[in-house]
Amino acid sequence: MKKGFSYVFVGAALAMCGAVMVHGDAAEASTLYRAYNPNTGEHLYTQNHNEIPFVVNAGWQDEGTAWTAPDKGVEVHRLFNPNNGGDHFYTLDTNERDHLTRVGWTYEGLSWHSGGQIPVYRLYNPNAKSGTHHYTTDGNERNHLVGLGWRSEGTAFYATSVGQGSNTPAPNPGVTPKKVDENITGVGGQEANVPGSYRNLYSNKAFDNANLSGAAAVEFSADVAINGSTNDYETQFVIGGTNPADGQIGVGLHYQAGSDANFAQGRINTTNINFPAGAGTSGQQYYSVNTNAPRVNKGQAVNLKVKYFTSGYMQAFVNNTLVGQYQTKLATTNDAYILHVGTNAPTTVRNLKVFKNGADVTSKGRPSFDSTSFDFSSGNATGAY
Repeated sequence: MKKGFSYVFVGAALAMCGAVMVHGDAAEASTLYRAYNPNTGEHLYTQNHNEIPFVVNAGWQDEGTAWTAPDKGVEVHRLFNPNNGGDHFYTLDTNERDHLTRVGWTYEGLSWHSGGQIPVYRLYNPNAKSGTHHYTTDGNERNHLVGLGWRSEGTAFYATSVGQGSNTPAPNPGVTPKKVDENITGVGGQEANVPGSYRNLYSNKAFDNANLSGAAAVEFSADVAINGSTNDYETQFVIGGTNPADGQIGVGLHYQAGSDANFAQGRINTTNINFPAGAGTSGQQYYSVNTNAPRVNKGQAVNLKVKYFTSGYMQAFVNNTLVGQYQTKLATTNDAYILHVGTNAPTTVRNLKVFKNGADVTSKGRPSFDSTSFDFSSGNATGAY
């Protein structure tokens, strides 16, 4: 992760195909598997593992195991709504089951059993037309979704153990952060000769919970593609405070050879950058590789977006998917920010835009970027706003 340049551095398919369920009392094991439909926002939960490759072939994403349920206990019922593009719902409540059946849902039978000591939380998205409910044993995932506007509906049922999901946004507690940028880390994102200094590199660091409504103080976006040829190259897309030590936040596309899947080595990964103003030099500044972000191929253009809120939070997006939300602080003079695209590999930037408090200021910087579309292979393109 060491930086090579200065200042900025570094749904419906399931229903149509008619997947077959295995009832909860028909299987010895009760591992629940989870899959995600990126087209509808729905998650599928099933103890029939044969359903997973079936829906993956239809465009869903395999998210590993969700949790383990007992082979006996309170029955969990599964229903399907054929009228909203395909949505599944799971409930213990027979009155809820019967009501949904009367209003047009299809009852699909017993899905699994509820029992154990681990709560499975249920959430509702009031803004979605499909994938409106979500179920998770992970309190961090629940809190993150509540911060994005979902409603917590309490505990839906209970599990005997948590799953080992391959694509959930919660951090893997078994992954120890790595020390990077050792002996060259200064405060707030500045490079300096500081023996013993370092930044942390996390894998799927849990998002910080916040309800970030309204326009961001500053928003920076563009369509970016990176096309490197070495074993370690990157492009960083960053908003900084007014001075080099006044903090930097952003998102990067980074390739590093290797086979450590926890840190998405061996492919271009999405890395969140958080070097808050005033942060120390012993891990308070960090990167977090998001292994759940949209997969990026070499040369593929993706939309990168970074937002900073004066309440003290940042957000990062790839193709409008939230890949990072963290507490942070940028120090500014006269409400001014320094925006950068920094790279050490051939990079294309298109459709660059800058907003302040919701207003388009792309052409009103001091100075503005020379162009909103450009190609370069090293150094930084910079604008002040």
